[in-house]
Amino acid sequence: MKRMKSNVIALLVTISYLVKIKLYIREGKVYKRSNEAFFCDSVEMGGNMDNIKVLIVGVSSYDLEGADDLPFCINDINLIKDSLIRGIEVEENNVLCCGLSGRVLKDEIVKGLQAIKSVCNNEDTIILYFSGHGTTLQDKKHYLVVTDGLICTESIIKYLEAVKAKNKIIIMDCCMSGNFKIDNHIEFDLEETVNHFYGKGYAVMASSSANQVSYGHPEKPVSVFTDFLSSALLNKFIIREGRKSLFDIKKLLFLYLEVWNKRHPEQKQNPIFKADMGGTIFFSCSDYKPYITSKIYKEYDEFTIYDVEPVHTGSLKRYSLKVILKEPYSFAEISNINKKIVKEAIHFEVYPNAKSEKNHKSKYANIIWVYYGLDESDMINSNYLLHTTWVDDKQDKKWWYSESKYTFMLNEVHISVHSYYEAIRNLHDDNVMGKDEFMIKSHKIIVNIINQAEKVINAYTDLQNEIIDENEMFERMDTVIPEINKLYNEFTEMDFAPDDIREWQKECDGLVATIHNFIFFYNSKYRENRTSDNRMACMDIYIKEYYKDLDKLRNIENKLF
Repeated sequence: MKRMKSNVIALLVTISYLVKIKLYIREGKVYKRSNEAFFCDSVEMGGNMDNIKVLIVGVSSYDLEGADDLPFCINDINLIKDSLIRGIEVEENNVLCCGLSGRVLKDEIVKGLQAIKSVCNNEDTIILYFSGHGTTLQDKKHYLVVTDGLICTESIIKYLEAVKAKNKIIIMDCCMSGNFKIDNHIEFDLEETVNHFYGKGYAVMASSSANQVSYGHPEKPVSVFTDFLSSALLNKFIIREGRKSLFDIKKLLFLYLEVWNKRHPEQKQNPIFKADMGGTIFFSCSDYKPYITSKIYKEYDEFTIYDVEPVHTGSLKRYSLKVILKEPYSFAEISNINKKIVKEAIHFEVYPNAKSEKNHKSKYANIIWVYYGLDESDMINSNYLLHTTWVDDKQDKKWWYSESKYTFMLNEVHISVHSYYEAIRNLHDDNVMGKDEFMIKSHKIIVNIINQAEKVINAYTDLQNEIIDENEMFERMDTVIPEINKLYNEFTEMDFAPDDIREWQKECDGLVATIHNFIFFYNSKYRENRTSDNRMACMDIYIKEYYKDLDKLRNIENKLF
């Protein structure tokens, strides 16, 4: 069941471009004329953004001496097509299949790539999947083997790199498929927004390392790698908010193969992933209707209920309220206001998700915190004069209503004074940067620290691919850590953002903090504190968090700009 026999290497030399087919693009469709059925009937052109255009190639029949036929590659074609359609909602008329008859000629691949290119928009995703023989020649380059010859893998990567689609994914299920090079030169430019950078570039997934063969499945009429790729694409447990990320699909696929290798050491395949891409790609894969949390904003003569945040637990219905006082009231007056607020708030129906609503709907609140400030700026910056705590009779009031220097009971209301309110207010008011200046300085730092994060991820990918070992990973991090620390300190020491871009600043804060966490796992200072497995597990967690933070920042910037 091996993909390739070594004596084929001496037989394959050049790539010819004989015209066996003619493609006609007319009325938004690609039509075919060929003696062999290898394309689907049509491809919708243009118009739609964020479409996925797919070329699936499976070579089962070979004219070359020494190249055994691979009957299961036809099954790979059908399996992957179905998995892409059902797993990440690729439209069927955006899938071109080459090899349904078993034969695939070199010029058919070329024409297929040209057809895909002709219908791509700038925001599209291209997926190229190949199943068949693969080999490495004396020039040490990897080649995909089709019915009548070879196509250099790196030439296909370079061809797709130049296509205007935003991102491209190349998947190779063949022997020695890990033997390829890509140039990691993607950089976040100062002139770009996060949206432009995020997901831009290309990624390559290979079924085996540079010196391994790829196998057909011993129990199924498909290949091992493609079977697991299908399972990862269809897996519903990695769906978050109706989407799957390329990162999660790759991680699950590699986990499947790790288990396979332990159970089948005689048929080991170490998959390879390399990318020249900013961030990752998110695929829509199910209907997703986000739960809309109710918003409460109420004006009264003495105060304004500015926001109500549900902070429920499984057993307790709890709210945190933000309230603007319209005058600087005394503690006694605030205690009376608080009673009015609590009397109303115990009936609020605000929930973070459907599960919480089902659990607490129509029940009285058990705990209510009310935070008081003097204006909207206090609400935005979470700076409060004081807060009150109310609990129902089922709670331990002695514990909740404890007293100290700044906490006391007044008129049966538990009050906690924020003694630092004036200091923080003055500090904020005296150190607010102008909007344009803040955004320019912040953007420069964000661009640079994201580029450093991508360097870390590229090095970590090389470690996973066993291109480098842990010692070299530590060495590479030694050059990146000082720069990440420098940028982190620059950002945290900046003055405050004006209130109208505080939401953007908060997302930047989260992203910078996540990137800063990268420095702890392959840091020579802490090398003895963790095992190799723990370091990799932690890196996986924070890389995933980094992709989520980038996505959040992208969404905020889309609203701002």
